Amino acid sequence: MTESQTEEFTLRPFDPERDAHRLREIIGEIWSGGDDALLEREFGVIGGRPWAEWLSDAILTYLQAEKTRSFVAEHGGEVVGFCSYVIDPARKRGTVGYNGVARNHQGRGLGSAMLDFVLSRFRAEGMDHAVVIVGDNEEHLPARRNYEKHGFRRLTGYHYMVQKL
Repeated sequence: MTESQTEEFTLRPFDPERDAHRLREIIGEIWSGGDDALLEREFGVIGGRPWAEWLSDAILTYLQAEKTRSFVAEHGGEVVGFCSYVIDPARKRGTVGYNGVARNHQGRGLGSAMLDFVLSRFRAEGMDHAVVIVGDNEEHLPARRNYEKHGFRRLTGYHYMVQKL
């Protein structure tokens, strides 16, 4: 994949050796409203490690998966965000994967620019539909607004339910 330049940010392919540490930092600062963090708030540390470690491991595994296309956003040589997606050519469906913007770079249009990039890749690869899964809690409201601004609409909802055994 080639690099893509926005007004202030450069998107380039994700390099696990170069980028993993910084992505762990970003994940830890922005995903405090995700399932793993909420479970930890409710029940305490699960599995002997904080939620951010478990989630970072899962996201980094996803970003490195064979079918995942993953990119990082740089500003002034610093990684400040990331985006990813998967193409399903049989169903002509692109799925927006994990993405995020460092807190100190939010509100500058980077999330929107990364989503524009992903959607342009879907179109270039002949996809007919784009899908994304996003939380319905307050912490995910900015992400939902961004998706809605880009033409996504809610199809269904899910409840993440938990019980202490």
